Amino acid sequence: QILERGFSQLSPATMYKAFKAKLASRETARQRLLATAWELEEVERYSAFLEAFHAENKQFLGLEDAKLEKMR
Repeated sequence: QILERGFSQLSPATMYKAFKAKLASRETARQRLLATAWELEEVERYSAFLEAFHAENKQFLGLEDAKLEKMR
């Protein structure tokens, strides 16, 4: 009740500022969610890259091991 009474006495300009502040708060939350989604995307892409890199190096090292065996 006290809060309602306080808000009802505010001028339209001040109420508009309250509205804009709430809007900014929601936008902050939305941007944080978006940033988190991109962080997850980054992790997934780096994981795929590292798996591919590992597979290529494993294959390359296998070929090098075969060459070394032939030299013995």
